[in-house]
Amino acid sequence: MERIVPTETAGVSRRAALGLVAGAASLALGAPPLRAAPQKVRIGLATKTWWPSVVADVAVKRGLFAKAGLDPELTVYRSGGEAFEAQAAGAADIITGLVSQIATGRSRGVNTKILALSASANTGWRLLVKTGSPIKDVKDIAGKKVGITTAGSLSDFMALWTRAQYKLDFVSVPLGGGGLVPNLLSGNVDAGVVYSPLSFQTLQAKQTLSLLDYATAIPSHLAVSWSAPDALIDKQPEMLRAALKALYGAVAYLQQNRDEAIKIIAEVNGISEPVAAQEFEETFLKLSPDGRFTAEQVQTAEDLARLGGFKNLAPPDQIYTSAFTPVVVA
Repeated sequence: MERIVPTETAGVSRRAALGLVAGAASLALGAPPLRAAPQKVRIGLATKTWWPSVVADVAVKRGLFAKAGLDPELTVYRSGGEAFEAQAAGAADIITGLVSQIATGRSRGVNTKILALSASANTGWRLLVKTGSPIKDVKDIAGKKVGITTAGSLSDFMALWTRAQYKLDFVSVPLGGGGLVPNLLSGNVDAGVVYSPLSFQTLQAKQTLSLLDYATAIPSHLAVSWSAPDALIDKQPEMLRAALKALYGAVAYLQQNRDEAIKIIAEVNGISEPVAAQEFEETFLKLSPDGRFTAEQVQTAEDLARLGGFKNLAPPDQIYTSAFTPVVVA
């Protein structure tokens, strides 16, 4: 019995058949085959002026994502805590994750893991006060208002660590990444946990004084990582490998091209080249070139989180995978 095909379906079938014929003809003539569409990857960035935003921007502009077969979508959030919430809600694939976030999240059913180390110290992070402030020592912030970006962020972790380490109490005020410096300089808060290059910018301009350099005050540990949900790790590992290759490729380019890197850092962050030069020397040169880390670094980060007051943390061996490192960018 002859099967009757509806007209619209038949038209589509004929077009598809013609496409196959054309494709076969192109291959016969030596024409390159059609490439698969790039795969979308959503990168969540904690704030605009922190180093991951520069790295991701360079990876896009130098075509490193495209070379890896990816179509990047960069989203800048108000803080690391907000970026983690976005990842937990399924709105971001890869973010800069913290051990305290990931271990706390897993104990609450948010299943993400560390893929690769970004930094083993909190480079550029300072506890700052406005120039002329009566506060001269860390212990003087007892009972004061201290600005952070938001709860659950890296600035919150360092504020909690400061509270525990110096055995004092103060009020943490969430201001968002863009609100830290304006509120500090206007006197709305007495001190602020400020990230670079904003910390370097205000120090060079003599607008602030540093009470504490977290890069040296806190022991070396897995300070910042790139992280992803378990579902992506299990189902799309090659996409994650490709994304990491692009991101660490951008790190390599910046570290190997000092003058160009300083110009890029200045342009992306809207800062002067002297400030960008300090950011390059103290932050970018210290970023991991290949993402490798140890179980001991994860354990130390958890110990520090507990010292800072974080509770109900998942065991260290449940919050990371070693399947993606070292990242090879060549």
